[in-house]
Amino acid sequence: MRIGIIGAGHAGVEAARQARDRGADVVLFSGESVLPYFRPRVVALAFGQVEPDAISIRPKDWYGQNGIDLRLDCPVTELDARTKTVVARGRRETFDGLVIATGAAPVLLPFVRELPDDAIALWDVRRSLAIREKLGTARHVAVLGGGISGVEAALYAVDAGLAVTIIERENRLMPMQFGDRAAGVLAARLRDKGIHLTLGLWAESVSRTGRGLEVVLNDGETILCDLLVTTVGAVCDVALFERAGLRTDRGVLVDDCLQTAMPGVFACGDIAQRDGRRTASVMRATRQGRAAGTNVVAAAEGREPEPVPEIVVPLSFKHEDMEFHAVGPPRGTNLEEKVLPDSGADIHRSVLLENGLLRGVQMIGTSVDFRKLVSEIDQPWDRSSTHV
Repeated sequence: MRIGIIGAGHAGVEAARQARDRGADVVLFSGESVLPYFRPRVVALAFGQVEPDAISIRPKDWYGQNGIDLRLDCPVTELDARTKTVVARGRRETFDGLVIATGAAPVLLPFVRELPDDAIALWDVRRSLAIREKLGTARHVAVLGGGISGVEAALYAVDAGLAVTIIERENRLMPMQFGDRAAGVLAARLRDKGIHLTLGLWAESVSRTGRGLEVVLNDGETILCDLLVTTVGAVCDVALFERAGLRTDRGVLVDDCLQTAMPGVFACGDIAQRDGRRTASVMRATRQGRAAGTNVVAAAEGREPEPVPEIVVPLSFKHEDMEFHAVGPPRGTNLEEKVLPDSGADIHRSVLLENGLLRGVQMIGTSVDFRKLVSEIDQPWDRSSTHV
């Protein structure tokens, strides 16, 4: 039994391991030339916090020792989902089952394409190393996007001795994780570190001048910098899978077992779209990869695949004197935010309730009771705790 795994991120590596553990011969196709790596660490890599070999998911020898045929720099360019046939680097192969785990790619704004040496999307190892090469001559970096990657990049850039400006289109930082109160505390802490924040505005144009890069915002304000780093979102390339006959939208559509419209072909990680949602989480991608690897073997052996339950995925970040944590929706018309004790000018703790049920948790500058509260998501709110 041969299983092909298309994509070697967190989901793909885990799918390969599970399929191999169940007796399959596994080929793992990677479009990158480096060993599969822990993608969130590319931000630290870009600003010199870690070295490239420190972010690999597994050491090189692990793949051979576990019977996984890892093929680097070997993107799949043709796919027939019905026959489970793929073409990569001119070689055509047919498998008993396939797992699609190609992930997502960064949104590339026009000026990123026009100024590739100066405006760089922070996403993968190649782009992170390109940013790192600029650090020796750059003095001021502008970070376009104030989500988790943008905030992390700003903090590491300060560590590298750079002046930093964050430009965020929304009127608050990390709008996917934090409401107004938490985002306000986060903004204050970043400003205390000397990071300049430009909120509610966006870059309309970027040009190279004799003074460096000139970023013109939609209100006419101009920001000068030596390097522009973008962290403005991700998009899935589904063209290959559309041509292969699979159902697609923003990703490849899958059922509760992560199976696509074609029996024996599964998808997991960021590329998989289930119930209108994509993964966008290392923890979910890993869990889905594990399940997809198990299910693809079951399907190849004529057994029914198992449903894959959704999981609660919290976000946690710590760096020196900065930390923040969140789970659940940032705000909503049916949500009541309750600020917890110990909150203040530089510390925020709150929960979000819906009809007495705990739906979300937001913390800045502390992690007190965060894990406990995460375990109680979607349960009745317990006011009896001495900490909350």
